[in-house]
Amino acid sequence: MLDYLLAEKNFATLKQYVDFLNELPEALGEINRLSDAIARTGHTMLPPPNAQALSQEASANALCWRAIGITVALLGNTSARLLHDVGSFISEFEAVVSVTQNRKSPISVIDPQQFTVVRSAGWGSAPRADVIDILRELDTRLGYCQHAVSDFKSQVTRLAESIHGIFFRFIESLTMPLCSCDGPTPKIEVYYGLGRIGLPGMGYDPGQPYSEEQRQAMARAHVGRLFNLHRRASVAASNLGDFCYRWVYMLDEAKRTLRTHHAHQTMARAKASLPLVMGSLDEIKGMSEQLVKMAKSF
Repeated sequence: MLDYLLAEKNFATLKQYVDFLNELPEALGEINRLSDAIARTGHTMLPPPNAQALSQEASANALCWRAIGITVALLGNTSARLLHDVGSFISEFEAVVSVTQNRKSPISVIDPQQFTVVRSAGWGSAPRADVIDILRELDTRLGYCQHAVSDFKSQVTRLAESIHGIFFRFIESLTMPLCSCDGPTPKIEVYYGLGRIGLPGMGYDPGQPYSEEQRQAMARAHVGRLFNLHRRASVAASNLGDFCYRWVYMLDEAKRTLRTHHAHQTMARAKASLPLVMGSLDEIKGMSEQLVKMAKSF
């Protein structure tokens, strides 16, 4: 159900957006030089794209993208280990309860040392006096995973804010006139027409002998590609944000189910209710594996 939210194309689109901003400063510098030169001839210039803000945003987004790459790997591996531990415990718990002579006994009488997760190195110094200690520790670790997902979401949100804000304003500025004293020709068409500027990633060499009509057509096409990148990047950030929201929700469902168990609960009742935890976590098992796979491409 969540495949489209975590689709690889979402990460590819966001990387394309980040790469575009990183490659933009050279073109912005030429835009400012050209605008200054035209202004000195007496034209009343409309504000050019904010080169300083865009450059700062490019640096911030590059750092954010690297953080996302690290978080994706950690989150995928952490989630996979947690799912394995919870699944292993529930499976072993069901086996223990199935062979007990008195399933009406409280779960507190079960020896916690017989569970693999408790004996593993990853358990560390966590409490292990009884089954309730195990349930509480798993609850805590699900909470840690929630925090990791929230960190991931905050990084995606950071990108989304720049996409909706400064990136859109940059594209919009290219469609405005160059100055207030001439005709309504968009800035981008003037830039391209003068043969001085080409936007990065467009495969356009402004030094080539294009005709004026060709340059204008390319300018319009490239602005269209930028609007398309804005739309796709916005959708990608929204999808990843929705995925994180759903993941946190499912983890919260699992935590709530774990918390319904108590020391006096009978083995029979726990056997029936405890596997419900996996109903929430199974939904994201494939997503964890996909995150681990995608981390290799960062």
